[in-house]
Amino acid sequence: MAPKARLSEAHVPPPPCDLASTSIIADAAQLTGTHRVRVGGNSVLHPRCKLNSALGPITIGAHCIISERTLLAAPGPEGLTLEDGVTVETNAVVEATRLGAGTTVEVGVRVGKRVVAGKNCKFAPLVRIAEDEVVPDDTVVYGTGQRRLDGSGSEGARRKVTEKHVDTLRGLIPSNRAKYMS
Repeated sequence: MAPKARLSEAHVPPPPCDLASTSIIADAAQLTGTHRVRVGGNSVLHPRCKLNSALGPITIGAHCIISERTLLAAPGPEGLTLEDGVTVETNAVVEATRLGAGTTVEVGVRVGKRVVAGKNCKFAPLVRIAEDEVVPDDTVVYGTGQRRLDGSGSEGARRKVTEKHVDTLRGLIPSNRAKYMS
C-alpha cells in the first residue's frame, strides 16, 4: 500500500499573483496564501524560496533578488512590501511590513514582524531585528545588534551591481511564471 501524501505535499493552489513579464520565478519557488502576491519587473525568486501571503498581501518591487531557502511572510493585513532593489539572501526570514529600496538582508537574518526599514539598509549575517522596530535609512546592523550609519553614498553603485546580478541570474534560473498566474 502506497503511503498517504503528507499535508505539506498536498497540492495547494497558489495565491492570486501579478507577475511582471520580466520577472524570473523558479519552478520550485513556493507561493502560498490567499492574499495577492505582486512581483515587479526584473525580480528573481530562486528555487525553494517561500512566499506566504496567508495573513496579507506581498509586494516585491523591481530588481529584487529573493534567494533560496528564504521565507517572506506578510505579518498581517498591512502586508509585506519590498521596495525596488532589495536583496534577501539564503536562509533569511522576513516578516516585516516594509523594507526600503536598496536594502540587503544577508544570510540567516531574521527580520521580525511589522519591522519598517528605511532605504539602503544592510542587515549583516545572522542578525536579529526585533518585532515592531523602525530602522532608519542607511543603517547597517551587525554583530549582536550594533548599528552604524553608512555615509558612503554607494547606493548607485550597489543598484548597478544588483541589476547586473539579475541579468546573470536570467541565464541561470529557468522561469516558470505561468505556473503561478491566476
